[in-house]
Amino acid sequence: MSWLLLAFLSAVFLGLYDVCKKASVNRNAVAPVLLCCSGFYALFLSPLLFTQKVEVLDFYSHLYIAIKAMIVGVSWILTYHALSKLPLSIAATIRACAPVFTIFIAVVFMGESPKPFQWAGVVLCLLGYISLSYAGKKEVGNFFKNPWILSMVLGTLLAASSGLYDKFILQNKRLPPTALQVWFSFYMVLWQLLVCTFTYFLKKSKPSFEFRWTFVLVALLLIVADRFYFLAVGTEGGMISIITLFRRSSVLIGFFAGIFLYKESKNPFKFLSLLAVILGLVFIVLGR
Repeated sequence: MSWLLLAFLSAVFLGLYDVCKKASVNRNAVAPVLLCCSGFYALFLSPLLFTQKVEVLDFYSHLYIAIKAMIVGVSWILTYHALSKLPLSIAATIRACAPVFTIFIAVVFMGESPKPFQWAGVVLCLLGYISLSYAGKKEVGNFFKNPWILSMVLGTLLAASSGLYDKFILQNKRLPPTALQVWFSFYMVLWQLLVCTFTYFLKKSKPSFEFRWTFVLVALLLIVADRFYFLAVGTEGGMISIITLFRRSSVLIGFFAGIFLYKESKNPFKFLSLLAVILGLVFIVLGR
């Protein structure tokens, strides 16, 4: 199977994962939803522990993975809460701007200097944000003052940080990818259990929670999307820049699912925002 097809399949499953996330948290208590989704994710990966595919790790390797679980865990808390309150078409477009945050972190904290094409891509994505603010006025009020918009932006920023942290522990610390994914899933369950205990279980007054089978789909779709992604990256001749662009194209599924499945506003500024973000991503990839 070609790496282009693998990258495309990863994007499709990632887009479906976003749709199922929205279905899971829509009018539902977010903390137990996160705990259930994390639990199923770990459950489906647990059989790998009984095979020889998962290498034995030392204490420091487990510590690195636990830190990753905390970073991603906070990101999930922020984005899942935001997704429960925001239109999917808006939330998906914001999430697609993750490469912009990656560049921001690289410039501020790592001293990197993006190329002209990458700066052009950043500008296009920012223009997409501005356009999205006009599109979302009727649905979310003042775009830049909406706490859920801020929550989605911060969650996306943390997700970008996690991507850079992945590069550090995979390349510098040489952690095996399979062991990283499996143990990450277990530490994520522990983290979400801790959060859920203090923010939901111990509270007397709390939002209602309903179990939905989309929780299972969220876990399965994320595992499959990540698997296709790693296979694409590991295929000889696979170009990471193109694979990344294909993976971010998952925004198309979330965007149109919000428009047609959830009957969200078809404001033309939304389509302009999506176009600006996609063009921005293309410029960022071309600038590498």
